[in-house]
Amino acid sequence: MTSSSQDAYQALRDYLNGLLNPSLADQALADVPAALRPGLEAFMTGKTEYQDEAGRRMIYAADLAAWAADLIYGAGLTAPLPLATVDVAALRAATLRHAA
Repeated sequence: MTSSSQDAYQALRDYLNGLLNPSLADQALADVPAALRPGLEAFMTGKTEYQDEAGRRMIYAADLAAWAADLIYGAGLTAPLPLATVDVAALRAATLRHAA
């Protein structure tokens, strides 16, 4: 694995592990990194979402945690995610938002 692939993998793991934090707040779908958004949208089929004051689609924190747990410990990604296409900076920024 190249160093850039290793960085992308670690950023992805950190992001998903951050979603397992019990104090995580609900999150706008638009705030989910683009590479992961289609998988989350598929996971959310039949689940409850809501809109915030700005009209953004919001995902409950419990659903985010369930999705992350499924990716980490369960079924994994529905399609391969080439690590070269992962926006490491966006994943790190999203992970930092979770920690704040």
